[in-house]
Amino acid sequence: MKKICHYFCVLSWLCLAFGIQAQAIPDWLLQLDNMKYQQPEQSLTILNERQPEFATQPAAVQAYWLRQQAAVYSALGRHQQQQQAARQALELLKDTESALKVEVWYELGYALEMEVQLTQALSHYQQGTALATLLDNEKLILRGQINQAAILSDQNDDKQALSMLKTVYQRAELLQDPEILAEVNAQLGLMYSSLAFEDDAVAFLQRALVLYQQLGWVKNEIAVLFNLARTFSYQQKYQQSLDHFNQMLQRSLNANDAVNLYHAYLGLAITSAEMSRTEAALGYIEKAEQYLPRLQSSYHVQSHHYEKALIYRDLEQTSLAMQHVMLAEQAAEQPAEQVEHVTLAIKLLRAELLAQQDQYQKAYLVMQDFVDGFQLLRNKENELALERIRLEFDSERHQVRSNLLEAENELKALRLQEVERKRQIQLLWLGILGCTTLILLGIVLWQFSRRATKTSSKSNGVSL
Repeated sequence: MKKICHYFCVLSWLCLAFGIQAQAIPDWLLQLDNMKYQQPEQSLTILNERQPEFATQPAAVQAYWLRQQAAVYSALGRHQQQQQAARQALELLKDTESALKVEVWYELGYALEMEVQLTQALSHYQQGTALATLLDNEKLILRGQINQAAILSDQNDDKQALSMLKTVYQRAELLQDPEILAEVNAQLGLMYSSLAFEDDAVAFLQRALVLYQQLGWVKNEIAVLFNLARTFSYQQKYQQSLDHFNQMLQRSLNANDAVNLYHAYLGLAITSAEMSRTEAALGYIEKAEQYLPRLQSSYHVQSHHYEKALIYRDLEQTSLAMQHVMLAEQAAEQPAEQVEHVTLAIKLLRAELLAQQDQYQKAYLVMQDFVDGFQLLRNKENELALERIRLEFDSERHQVRSNLLEAENELKALRLQEVERKRQIQLLWLGILGCTTLILLGIVLWQFSRRATKTSSKSNGVSL
């Protein structure tokens, strides 16, 4: 009965998924599949112009529409609106199991990831990957695992993230899908860069850059240029870093991409500051600030003011630096994951600036707060590390138990085979004994018969 129910559920899912595909998606909406990666601003304009038609469309088409809208918002860095569109699409798809639903899960996960809500983002990525596995869609499975690896890396679980990415890379090479290859190379490059393997990072990022250029995905190409520039900066190859930030800036200007214009100017500011070109750094970060309102993330606001405070500190403009420390602290009031490191860095900078203003008592108190926060963060990281070790130990113990159980089963099987062999040998000996007995009985009967015949013959001879 359970099997029948399972087959019925699978059949229902397939029928629902087929129903979604069977709906006639308008041609103009299908054309956004590639256009959204190349011209997201124009894609959004088209969607806005067609918005009056949305309510007249079937639910399946509306879900597809909202997924495209979420992807466009993602490319434009408007992650709050991306999240809203994805949630509306999921509501329409709640009774279906389809590839479209997987893609919507990923859109929602990415929107939350950009809002630094990592636990929720990972949960949605895992739900999408589970559904992709059920649908046996290799491309979507690999996309989901790349997304999960990015979250694991952000959560400092670099070992598991790197292991997952290596597996994805091997499977992507077999699949030979240019989109997946570009994504996994880009993520591996970013991963190796964060682990300080800059040469490996550059190799992966350059391959990703070529693949994105071939696909014509300008936004992704710009993102890879940013990561390449930062990696060169880590290697203290500052001129190469500036060159790549300038390439990024030019492509962002050509694409009229306000979000990446912000990141390009910010990158130029940080690299210039690292080169002790502080005046140039201030000019670049003020240009970046013009585009900051386009980023819907308190984390970006927080880190922006922190970087600007550092520049003012280097210029020995302590009061201006303190103003931006206060702005960074205000942006940090909205709770989010993974901003703790930046929050602690801001506290440390505040203590330093207070000391420069001869406010030593306040500086001491802020420093004490920093030390307490740092200790809590270390304890949290240690607890997570211990939890991972415990899980690994439990997994190893379970594996040992499984191996012992398997060995015990094999021993039982050998014992049963031995008992069966002995039984067969016993039967063989019984058969031999039975045959021997029959032969001996036959001989005895033959002798008895022969003797009886001889006796009868002798009796007949005497009578004659």
